[in-house]
Amino acid sequence: MREGLNEQALGLLDEAIAEAVNRRDALWIRVLCRRASVVANFMGNFQLERQYHEQSLAVSPEDPLALYGLAKVALNLGELEVAQQHAKKCYEAILRSDDEIVKQGLTDLVLKNWPEVARK
Repeated sequence: MREGLNEQALGLLDEAIAEAVNRRDALWIRVLCRRASVVANFMGNFQLERQYHEQSLAVSPEDPLALYGLAKVALNLGELEVAQQHAKKCYEAILRSDDEIVKQGLTDLVLKNWPEVARK
């Protein structure tokens, strides 16, 4: 039953994402893709989770949260080099960001998993 609810949730989110894409509303695309990626992660569907992060990055290439999400997906799939590349992009995007909340919280998460990105 839970699987069916997750699929329903993703269906609703996909419809909302499509509407946001039609309206060219980058903020809502990012917000909805982030929610959908959480559901996909909960389901253990890392490929789908990756697709949502990539869709978010298509409209906002500097989105640190989506870049971090891609790094975590790659790590979960055992793609360590890819994970580190995304983590480095994420760290660089954080440094350029004006969002102090994202800077503070996400920097700690990135450096916890990939401390080497701060040294390169």
